[in-house]
Amino acid sequence: MTTLKSLLAERQRIEEKIRPLTGRDLRADEQRSYDRLASQRSDLAGELEVAAAAELPSTSKPMQIVRNNFSARQDKVAELRVLDGAAAGRAYTSTEEARAAELRSELEQIDQRVATLLDMEVRGQEIGGATSRLLGTVLDRGAGGAETRAGSVLPDLEHRMTDWAQARGDIRPDERNMSFRKWVKGAVTGDWHDAEMERRAMSEGVLAGGGFAVPTPLSTRIIDRARNAARVLQAGAQTVPMTSQTLKIARVAGDQTAAWHTENAPIGASDMTLESVTLTARTLTSLVVASRELIEDAEGVETALEEAFAAQLALSLDLAALYGSGTAPEPRGVKNTTGVTLQSQGANGATLTNYDPLVDAMATLWDFNEQANGIIHAPRTARTLAKLKDTTNQPLVAPEVLQGVPRYTTNQVPTNLTQGAATTASDIFVADWRQLLVGVRHGFTIDVLKERYADNYQLGFLAHLRADIVVARPKAFVVVTGVI
Repeated sequence: MTTLKSLLAERQRIEEKIRPLTGRDLRADEQRSYDRLASQRSDLAGELEVAAAAELPSTSKPMQIVRNNFSARQDKVAELRVLDGAAAGRAYTSTEEARAAELRSELEQIDQRVATLLDMEVRGQEIGGATSRLLGTVLDRGAGGAETRAGSVLPDLEHRMTDWAQARGDIRPDERNMSFRKWVKGAVTGDWHDAEMERRAMSEGVLAGGGFAVPTPLSTRIIDRARNAARVLQAGAQTVPMTSQTLKIARVAGDQTAAWHTENAPIGASDMTLESVTLTARTLTSLVVASRELIEDAEGVETALEEAFAAQLALSLDLAALYGSGTAPEPRGVKNTTGVTLQSQGANGATLTNYDPLVDAMATLWDFNEQANGIIHAPRTARTLAKLKDTTNQPLVAPEVLQGVPRYTTNQVPTNLTQGAATTASDIFVADWRQLLVGVRHGFTIDVLKERYADNYQLGFLAHLRADIVVARPKAFVVVTGVI
């Protein structure tokens, strides 16, 4: 019998083939390939449903959500068949074509949602079943001091905080289309016209000290936008959803070793060393200012507001993850974590003239049995590397060991650091970013600042997100310093 895990892997392979064919005009042969792959992806839905029912607990919240999605899928497939039947022997009318396209898009969204939920559930069982190299035991310390197992890790950006919250039952199916604009407009003006769902959420989220708790469907959506924009998460850092103020994690402090055994000789202990680290939810703030007219009347403000919050949160997460001091309330970032290798470009720094510093950083990771999966640096560094020339004045080709490692640029890596006499130094982070954990509470609050910007007929929205950063394996990180 085909296992659920293998079906999900097959779906991922199909998605990887489809991805280059989306978002652009296709040639006739490409269109045929796309249609064939899309049909294969759709056919997998039925097999996933059968495998999930056989392998996963039927009473779990994720499976309840999956069943609801499969039920909705059947309804949309039935409607699509009715359209096909009505148009038998002729082309679709423009109205039918529009509805068919809408149904196909909705089916794709349902299939993606189901696949994400099932993948999270499979990964969650794997993580819960054994002590992994990265996360030994994840313990959630509640208010009463008792330690209980916490939820899943989100290993990449395809695993959304929204899906995690849905799997926990924190988001009902009917809440997925909640509008941030309607919620904000109602909170500011008291106008809840055509916003009954948002009004109910508001009534449950008014805080005693002022401000509003953003409803989970909206907060997780904004957090997912921020995750998508954060460079450290694009590079592979893992998100750890936090359900309380602190989250205790066991990480590997020293690897176990093996040795050949001489007959009748004692066997020495060679256990791996585990140590405990704790994620502590710290407050990260984001201020967005918008005109009243924009909030009350403008179309498209939904995405604009969400992206404004997300962009600020993403930049702050990147800065904290890379350079956080560790002095409360700021998390401790990679560069300031004990055990991270700092590779200097010299007492006064040096300009990059070849790729040797990056190769040396990669080799340092190899010495510790680590493997880089991403490099983060400033835009200025990206420009310097792109302009390197060989002896014939042709662009210098990166060594093979670097060609498969993605590079990410961010202005959160400064170019005005001091190293010796240099005041224009920068850093390059070479790492296995999966060993960086970003703990995030799935809710956040907003204070509406009415008086502060009243003179300009504007409103201020001060958001508070709770998050923390932990380096799980410091030896998986090298920081090249003094890059001029």
